Amino acid sequence: MEEKTTQANNERKLCKQRAKGVLKKHYLLLVVLCVISIAFGTEYSYVVPSVENLYKGVTGQQIELGGDLLKLNGDKTRDKILDDFINDNINAGREKAAEQLQAYKEAKLSNEVMGRQSGVFAAVANTISSGQFYIVLFNGLHSIVHSSRVSSAVVVALSILFSAFIWIFLKNMYTAVMRRMFLEARTYESVPPAHALFFKFVGRWARVSMTMLLRSLYQLLWGLTVVGLVIKHYSYFLVPYIVAENPDIKPNEAITLSRKMMDGHKLECFKMELSFVGWSILGVLTFGTVEVLWTLPYMTATFAEYYVARREEAKALGIDGAEMLNDQYLYEKAEESLLRKTYSDVEEAKKYIDDNRVTLTGKRAFFAKNFGLWIGDLKLKKQYDEVDNRRKQIVEDRAVIKGKIYPQRLYPIWDPKHNQTVGKLRALRTYSIWSIIMVFFAFAFVGWLWEVSLHIVNDGTFVNRGVLHGPWLPIYGGGVSLIVVFLAKWRNKPYAEAIGIVLLCGVVEYTTSWVLEMVAGMRWWDYTGYYLNLNGRICGEGLMIFALGGMMAVYFLVPIIDAMLSRVKPKILVPIAIILSVLFISDLAYSIMVPNVGEGITDYEAYQEVD
Repeated sequence: MEEKTTQANNERKLCKQRAKGVLKKHYLLLVVLCVISIAFGTEYSYVVPSVENLYKGVTGQQIELGGDLLKLNGDKTRDKILDDFINDNINAGREKAAEQLQAYKEAKLSNEVMGRQSGVFAAVANTISSGQFYIVLFNGLHSIVHSSRVSSAVVVALSILFSAFIWIFLKNMYTAVMRRMFLEARTYESVPPAHALFFKFVGRWARVSMTMLLRSLYQLLWGLTVVGLVIKHYSYFLVPYIVAENPDIKPNEAITLSRKMMDGHKLECFKMELSFVGWSILGVLTFGTVEVLWTLPYMTATFAEYYVARREEAKALGIDGAEMLNDQYLYEKAEESLLRKTYSDVEEAKKYIDDNRVTLTGKRAFFAKNFGLWIGDLKLKKQYDEVDNRRKQIVEDRAVIKGKIYPQRLYPIWDPKHNQTVGKLRALRTYSIWSIIMVFFAFAFVGWLWEVSLHIVNDGTFVNRGVLHGPWLPIYGGGVSLIVVFLAKWRNKPYAEAIGIVLLCGVVEYTTSWVLEMVAGMRWWDYTGYYLNLNGRICGEGLMIFALGGMMAVYFLVPIIDAMLSRVKPKILVPIAIILSVLFISDLAYSIMVPNVGEGITDYEAYQEVD
């Protein structure tokens, strides 16, 4: 018995020692993974009260996170409104939502940083947390089916289905995603963020989600008994790690294997958790700071090592099912000869590049290098992009061959089509003038829809928002287009790109506001009273939205749009771009003479006409 205790203590020390080494190599990545888990409400919910207390101590305000970043001030209005819908008491729900929205607008805060009175963030947060979006959905359905009972039933059903979908396929699923990233981090020098989608690339996202769901259901049922709640917590402890290694395993098989692997180790695992109590107390004393920046990633990395120990033991003892833990190269680096053989097409790709290289000179080279713009023949651009994609893939594949990145191709059920998908969606690419024009109109239209929708939700009326009369807001399309073009040189440095987006959008929005006021004598937006505003023309909240939206556009949305446009023949794409441009210029000329003004457009309280 004493020997077994000593062995367990030594294993615990070894796991923690190795975990510290992993943290040293991948500190920022592992902290971010844990922060996302807290934000999702997936795990570590006990940290939330400390963060809430820290916020209250600094600002003097109360905020309730509870795993739901939109659930501020602790209101339960949404739940009450759903109860009203269930009881077919729609008017009571309307009154509750209206009262809560008015309470947000009239609230006086001692610190304006978390204000809920003005701005896009406030509008979205207020609409969701007040339950107003239920009312909007109900009104839309009722206008179609003309039945309050049917409309309320659909609202309740959709709410339940949406919440269930988010929880099953994102929140609960994230536990396995994070374990996969931690396991890769312990073996390899680099873990690309795209590897968080590993389950999707192997086509097993749904299966892993079902496994995690079944685990939660079993724990819920066993939780009805006090003993079962504790014991089954440790019996199913390894399920996220098992599916992280083998997402192809069936749900019940993963749960059964975890139970077998934890047989005789439950108390040991409890002691492992108990060994972090000191760090947790320090986390409480620092209002969660130490917990977030050290304890959580340290603890998660330690239990990743603990799983590896249980895995090795299961294989050594020949436990039934241990043979399904078959991702050998998640724990050890493959021989270079095997990697070179598996990634032999690297040399073929290099030959393809040499044979099909497109040499850029003169203006074409200048615009491609400095602005990411392609000037000239679109067929030649396709060849250039293909060569460029293969060149960038070679860089990553060579890192794999050197043992720096997990070799996904060696995974038993890896889909080789994944490489083609990634290549088509790379952010480091050139764009044709026609693509930029279409990107402009796409985001200008989406921005118009966004503004119009917010006004419908807040005021219940349709208003053609914006300076122009057409269904487009050029500041959105222009902002994204300018980011794509003028920040192209920094696209391979995300942090520099984010800073550049804030600065560029700030200058564009401020200048646009000033020019419009000078030309037309009125303002179309006014941020007076917003936190961190400059003369009411720009504000911190708006710039944050531009930064987040700009990064999403540059690294995800615009490459997708460009990939779709590349399938359209130039003889179709070019005329469409020209027609849209003519319509836009005509609208612009007309709007200079007859500006789009009126209620909900230019009637700001802070509005002042220019003398």
